[in-house]
Amino acid sequence: MSNKEAKAHSLLFMFMFLFVLNFSLSQVDDLELLLSFKSSINDPSGFLSNWNSSTPLCMWHGITCNNFSRVKVIDLVKKNISGIISSSIFHLVEIETINLSNNQLLGEIPKDLASSVSLLYLNFSNNHLTGEVPKFSFSLEILDLWGNLLSGKIPSQIGACSNLQELDLGGNNLEGRIPSCISNISRLQILTLACNKLVGRIPRALTKMKSLKWISFGYNNFSGEIPQELVGLVSLSFLDLAYNNLSGQIPSSLGNLTNLQHLLLFGNKLTGLLPRSIFGLKKLIEIDLSDNYLFGEIPELIIKLQSLEILYLFLNDFTGKIPNALASLPRLHVINLSSNSLIGEIPSLICNLTSIVVIGLADNNLSGIIPPCPGNISKSLTVLDLWKNSVHGPILETFGQDCGLRNLNFHGNKLEGSLPRSLANCRNLELVDIGNNKLNGSFPYWLYTLPELQVLGLRSNKLRGVLHSSKTSHPFPKLRILDLANNEFTGPLPKGIIKNMKAMINLKEQQSSSQYMRGIYYPYYFNLTVKGFYIKLYETTTTFASIDLSNNNFHGEIPSVIGKLSSLRGLNLSHNSLSGHIPTSMGNLTSLEWLDLSSNMLTGQIPSKLIDMTFLTFLNLSNNQLTGPIPQGKQFNTFENGSYEGNLALCGFPLLKACNNDGRKQSPSFLKEADDSETKINFGWKVVLIGYGCGLIFGVVVGYVTFKNGEPKWFVTLYHVKYHGKGRR
Repeated sequence: MSNKEAKAHSLLFMFMFLFVLNFSLSQVDDLELLLSFKSSINDPSGFLSNWNSSTPLCMWHGITCNNFSRVKVIDLVKKNISGIISSSIFHLVEIETINLSNNQLLGEIPKDLASSVSLLYLNFSNNHLTGEVPKFSFSLEILDLWGNLLSGKIPSQIGACSNLQELDLGGNNLEGRIPSCISNISRLQILTLACNKLVGRIPRALTKMKSLKWISFGYNNFSGEIPQELVGLVSLSFLDLAYNNLSGQIPSSLGNLTNLQHLLLFGNKLTGLLPRSIFGLKKLIEIDLSDNYLFGEIPELIIKLQSLEILYLFLNDFTGKIPNALASLPRLHVINLSSNSLIGEIPSLICNLTSIVVIGLADNNLSGIIPPCPGNISKSLTVLDLWKNSVHGPILETFGQDCGLRNLNFHGNKLEGSLPRSLANCRNLELVDIGNNKLNGSFPYWLYTLPELQVLGLRSNKLRGVLHSSKTSHPFPKLRILDLANNEFTGPLPKGIIKNMKAMINLKEQQSSSQYMRGIYYPYYFNLTVKGFYIKLYETTTTFASIDLSNNNFHGEIPSVIGKLSSLRGLNLSHNSLSGHIPTSMGNLTSLEWLDLSSNMLTGQIPSKLIDMTFLTFLNLSNNQLTGPIPQGKQFNTFENGSYEGNLALCGFPLLKACNNDGRKQSPSFLKEADDSETKINFGWKVVLIGYGCGLIFGVVVGYVTFKNGEPKWFVTLYHVKYHGKGRR
């Protein structure tokens, strides 16, 4: 069928459909029509898929809104509709529900919205609508404009919308203060203003809104203290004031919100002790008070929160020990107490938490040994983070066959011994960082087989031996970060391992499934030497790839297969005993941002193909035995002397030593000028030598006669010596 025939067929089909539709409209009294054309009509030619709202929504192919005067529901969610909204959509006299969320709608919301007397539900969320929030119908019960580009202030007229039960203006660019008249909406149950640019204090008048169950004001610029008057919101179950500029203490009156289930106050400037009253909130499911200035001990009273599932207290100044009471919370599956000043041992009672998913205790002053129970909880446990503490002793063989770990971070402790082989049971592991400890023994080859491993850090331990090529056909199939720096490994670089690192050869974005577990976010982070600086790298992308084998005893040549790792962004092989030439294949690493081959015994010239690495911003080839000219052009024109120092036979920019055309080292320019005038200089020296010879003979004769006849006063005065005659001592 030709394109013209297909289009004609589609038009005929459309006319037939519209005829039936008009007939239905005229025959059915109480019509509730769901206008979801794409899902209701078989459209093999794709004719309908080209429809967009540049033709107004209610004038599609000449059918005006008057033809749909009895329509009550318009539901076109996620249909890729683009263009502007026709004002005539609000003239439908019986319309009750309009849902055009998750599309590509543009422009302003028509002012005719205020004239719609029957509209109860309006959802334009997740579009690209601009302009101010319009006046809307007093009949509205639910208004959702989340995730657009609306600006200006919240209209004061909103206080007259007494029927509103849900109001969502979040995710826009709204400014100014919350109008106090909003408290007149006595039936309002859900109020979301998060992710805007609102300022001022949180209105105390909110306490009048006795029906409120949900307040979401996070990610704005609210200041001042949390109002004590919120105690009047007895129906409140969700309170989100996160990431504002709120100060002062957490009001003890919050303990009277007996229906509260979620308390989110993170990212403010709150200070003081935890109010004891909040431990009486028996319905609390989630507490997030992280990233504040709270201090004191975490009280054992926390045992009263028997419904608690999520506890975030990280990035504060809490002291004392981890309360044993945490082990008595049967529903608890997330504990994050990282970045405080907690001391003592990790309580062994933590082994009783058989439903635990995340244990985050990083960046504290914890000591003692790791409780011998990961096997008991490893089925549910996904994240175990003890980064930067003082935990010592061995890592025990306690990881069972049903291990569910994905993120294991013991970096920066005092752990000893070797890695337990039972860790191979954790087939879902994505990150293993046990760097900066006291591990010994050989490289744990059984790690090769972990199918999901993306990040492996074993730097700064006492591991030794040769890295043999793997007998596994595809070792480290998803590995993208390998850090074995500062150990005692020897032998050649593992060519067999390098050539099979598929993820580094063609790294596609990998979703880190351990970031989101049951709706819980836990970020990956990793300590890495980047461009000469040792930093804590948070995972902002899942396409990051690097290798660091520096400060070991590797010898031999750099294998040319390393040039296949085209997704590499960082490569550090410095401070080894590598020899031979820099492989030309390295020029294929076009994504490379830093390259450090310093302090080896590399010889030969720097391959000119390296100038193809156009993202390279850090280069260190110092302290080798490289020769010849430095490649010129692109990124190589930005590197300074320090990138090449210690290679005495290198020449060319940025060094002062220029090169001959054939690339050989040449003397400085002033000597070159001397060579250019060789004839003149040779002639001059001949004249000098002839004069010197004649003068010498004449001088000897005259001198002998002079001193023979007496001591000349001028000579004695000038040199303070006397001529001693014959016979005198």
